[in-house]
Amino acid sequence: MARKAQQSSQHSIPSPDGALIATLRPSCLVISSHTGTLVRTIALPQDFVSKCRLIRWSPQSGQRKGESQEQGNEESRWQCGRILLADNDMVRIYDITDVKWSAVVERAASNFGRIADVDFGPSPSEILVFSDLGVKLTIWSLVTCRGVELRDPKYMVNCYNYRPRTEHLAILTRPATQDILMLLNPGSHELITSVELPTIDAQEVLWSPNGCWLAIRDAASSGHKLLIYTADAHLFKMYTGIGDTEDIGLGIKRMAWSCSNGTLALGDYNDNVTILSSNTFSPVASFNHPSNIRLPEVDIWQEQLNASKSRTYAAAPQPASPPLSAVGVKTSGPTHGISTMSFNGDGTLLATRDDLVPTTVWIWSLQSGRPVAILIHHSPVKQISWHSQQSDLLLIHCAIPDPAVHLWKSTWSAPMIMTLPLSTIGGKLEAHWLRSLDVYTYNILLTSSHAYITAQISQNGVLIPSAGTVSSDPELGFRSVGTGAEDMFDEGNSLDLSPIKIAHDETMEVHDGFDDGVDGSGSSGFGMGNEMVDDTFHYRRHIKAGG
Repeated sequence: MARKAQQSSQHSIPSPDGALIATLRPSCLVISSHTGTLVRTIALPQDFVSKCRLIRWSPQSGQRKGESQEQGNEESRWQCGRILLADNDMVRIYDITDVKWSAVVERAASNFGRIADVDFGPSPSEILVFSDLGVKLTIWSLVTCRGVELRDPKYMVNCYNYRPRTEHLAILTRPATQDILMLLNPGSHELITSVELPTIDAQEVLWSPNGCWLAIRDAASSGHKLLIYTADAHLFKMYTGIGDTEDIGLGIKRMAWSCSNGTLALGDYNDNVTILSSNTFSPVASFNHPSNIRLPEVDIWQEQLNASKSRTYAAAPQPASPPLSAVGVKTSGPTHGISTMSFNGDGTLLATRDDLVPTTVWIWSLQSGRPVAILIHHSPVKQISWHSQQSDLLLIHCAIPDPAVHLWKSTWSAPMIMTLPLSTIGGKLEAHWLRSLDVYTYNILLTSSHAYITAQISQNGVLIPSAGTVSSDPELGFRSVGTGAEDMFDEGNSLDLSPIKIAHDETMEVHDGFDDGVDGSGSSGFGMGNEMVDDTFHYRRHIKAGG
């Protein structure tokens, strides 16, 4: 779960599906569509804006559940979207189109230090607040105005993940000297089961795309140790690597599921990627990333920068030796290992980056088990992202001061580098895919600290001119959108939801201790409904896991 805090004042932040863009101003938050339409301007107290550290979009911001991308008009696709902003103590939540709805959670971390991180749950009616130092996680409901407390979450790692479709929560905690996996029901957050893990220091928990498996990776100090659990938290397999038994290697650094076929990729500190099958979780392929590349049958492209600072790709002679990472005295950790892996939409391609050669992107074919292209750049690669609709289109963003994006597509004769007319004075650049309204063009968002630009690219890689895309003030030149439907989350609660004000003591606790007095075992909880339990003492409730 650990991730770099998104500094709200530095960038325009797109919604997960790229339909909307949020920009924080000194006294307001501006929400606009990627086509330039002003959706909403939200007035904010200036003292809150000055302290605002985090902005998060709800997971359903751009599209109703079950609605295809072609259905409805542009406005209908963001009706259920919400956005939250947080400073050290307070969280503010706003509906994108319903101007009458808002929520404020005061002292959201419940006096356990400041807010370390905050995010939406699987729906816009639930938020997760981590207190400082990972002392506690509070799950606030914007429907019931109550919170559920989970003590000792492993905040500094990827400690939680929601099950696809059913939205059961899997979370890693460490109340004492042992890692514990807890499974909670959606909605009510009743504890289903909790199990002690045979790990030294679990680093990540991740549901498979079909919701049948839970993958948990241990710290690299334990070697290649991966645990596969069933959906009801029974250990199915322990993977410890494919190397020689006397050589345990340097352990796993990253893991990623393929959304199409359920295979699991493991990137390790030995600069290798191992592909595990979806049924037996046995290794079916291994990809090595040599620093001296000699692959005559593979296209190797190298970025070229001429005197006019124009960037292009050119075929690289072989053997090719990309620059290695510089190891300085200030280095806080290993500068090797697979830090980035990304499957494309149909699971046929895998893009990887090795920290030992940070300027290089490898694109692997899962069918042939060999790379189809290798791209070498002048600067370290900080982001790779596949297009959601075009499975063979890859966006690469490098750590450079120029407003340029790097693109690869399997049908192009060569990769392309496009420089966009964006002012880059101050701050870092970020690039994102935006929703494409048709299959013939692709949309990109590039942001700096003071402005952003949206660009449209044709199928053959030609930049399509678009007037009015550059903006240092998104409030200018946009047309207004209606306020939208009434509050869809008002389910008859007696509290006033406009705005919601949640006190810090309206919480209930979920404990991960072991007590034989309550039954928390079995998988029957996955077939239960999500109704809230009738609780007389609704302000605070203690739940203990079964043994």
